[in-house]
Amino acid sequence: MTTTMPLPLQEVADRNEQHVRAYRGNSLIVLLEDPTTPAATKDAVMAHVAPWSGAFQRMITVRADYETDPQLKELAIEHRDEEVGHDGILAESHDTGRTAVWDPVIEAGAAWFVEQFRILPGLQKVVLAHLVLEAGSLTFSNAGSLAFPGNAYFALHDEADQEHIEMGYRLLAERQEWEPGEVTDLLDRAWQVINMVSDRIAELALRDTAVPA
Repeated sequence: MTTTMPLPLQEVADRNEQHVRAYRGNSLIVLLEDPTTPAATKDAVMAHVAPWSGAFQRMITVRADYETDPQLKELAIEHRDEEVGHDGILAESHDTGRTAVWDPVIEAGAAWFVEQFRILPGLQKVVLAHLVLEAGSLTFSNAGSLAFPGNAYFALHDEADQEHIEMGYRLLAERQEWEPGEVTDLLDRAWQVINMVSDRIAELALRDTAVPA
């Protein structure tokens, strides 16, 4: 966010940026950005990302369905409508010929986010959707653009995700009914889940393409 922030929001933004910088060192991001990563392993990443991409659709739908604040519901519906079908774009943009099997770690991470979108107050849902999921998506898309130049899915997200992050900060600047400590605690928990899922995707891709000893 380029405008001057009130101090509590600046603290939130600084904490989130710390998490984003740390996430750039996640094994999934490193795997995609490494030019020596075999093409087969990158293809396997795309296959194992697909269930998480599908889960993202559930997350943003639940957020819109369970939001009761009129302003925040309007934002949630706008976000949902802009993101709908992106899991299909992912699948069409790079057909790996692989099918990811059900994985308990990825499903557990997805279920955690879905549940938070059911039970948290509206502004904390904004934090999850715009400051965590979108920032994580932007980092992943930047890495994916290096791994798959010209890929339509990553090009789409490189353009859209930054605006979605800014939407979140604008809401928090406008609406003051949130506690900085609660928000930073939520950031800390949510990024742990993002890192857990991402590490697992990298682990599965490497496992699937390991050369037998």
